Amino acid sequence: MKTIDEALNLIELCDELMSTKILFVDKKIDKILEAIATSPAVYELLSECMGQFNKDKEFDKAFVKDSTGKKIFNMPKEEYKVLALVFCLLVDIGNGKIKFDELISEYFSDENGKLDTNAFMSRVIKPFRDLIADAFQIEEEKSETMQELTPEKLEELTPEQRLKIVPFPIERSSNYLKDPSGVCQTFILAKDTAIEMVERLSEERSSELVEDVNFMLHCVIIACMEQDFDLLNGLVCGLKYACRPIKPLRYLMRELEEIVKAQIKHEQSK
Repeated sequence: MKTIDEALNLIELCDELMSTKILFVDKKIDKILEAIATSPAVYELLSECMGQFNKDKEFDKAFVKDSTGKKIFNMPKEEYKVLALVFCLLVDIGNGKIKFDELISEYFSDENGKLDTNAFMSRVIKPFRDLIADAFQIEEEKSETMQELTPEKLEELTPEQRLKIVPFPIERSSNYLKDPSGVCQTFILAKDTAIEMVERLSEERSSELVEDVNFMLHCVIIACMEQDFDLLNGLVCGLKYACRPIKPLRYLMRELEEIVKAQIKHEQSK
């Protein structure tokens, strides 16, 4: 029973990784590696796969260029190679040998060059996750749980399960703020403003507040790169309070607020 629980935990961590933001990917991968290391059965399975696996050779086959010179990723067909390759990839990301954002940029960006973490998750993490489930004969019941939820059934779920199922409590702007070309002016202007704020902040004396604001501004930049307006809007709501004691940022903070408000007004006027 403990073996099944350990495998289930690993599968849940893979599910969390597949739905997480790029900012938190490294932490999620660390948790997956920790779960593998502390599960004798999972570790033994992957060790057996690694015994027949030539990492350098298989990485050369997986990370290649197509006829146009574009870098692409080809997952091996053999199941043991999939498990071994993804495990090695996660280890390399975990120890910093491979930078996740650079990997996505080089091998998993979309046609317009925009970072596409979904492609990585669906083509790399999901096959690994599904093979783990098959190896330990874990039946998929999550889809059934998601169907026909009554108030009574909802009460039976854990807080974590309810958080994943209950609809988002506000109207999500990003449901209709889409720009496949990746050139939405809202995100470009917000990103440029956040970068300028980071530069201004670097001139301030270091403090806990300055570090927190710096972190939030970098999150704003990531939200703009991923075209995630919900995240951008939420971060700006928090930043307007955090930036109040920092005088050099006040003007730029108002500018960032106006960029977000203008987008919301534009969408509401449609």
